[in-house]
Amino acid sequence: MSFQITSTVYAANEIVNKAISPNVPQDPGKGLAFYIAALWQTVVTIGGVALIIYLVWGGIEYLTSGGDKTKIDDAQKKISSSVIGVAILIASYAIVYFLQQVLKISILKPVFPSAL
Repeated sequence: MSFQITSTVYAANEIVNKAISPNVPQDPGKGLAFYIAALWQTVVTIGGVALIIYLVWGGIEYLTSGGDKTKIDDAQKKISSSVIGVAILIASYAIVYFLQQVLKISILKPVFPSAL
């Protein structure tokens, strides 16, 4: 049984933030692009989960309204709001995909050339 210990070597006066993942690029400007892409992916994921919950909530309210007009209206508003949310999420993905195709770059996985 063998163990391999890896460590990162830093300069003596270099400030290191241990809270940042080693996968984040450390060059100026590259980290910001990484965080913007990660933020967009997180927002889309959380938004998708939230709209599914909101859609199910509206559906349950609609089924349990018992013919009450105000409860039916509230449930329909929830359902229509979740459908609008789906449209917004799909539109944001379509815009990102379109920009990737037009600009020939990967926006969600930014890769920077090492030398210009």
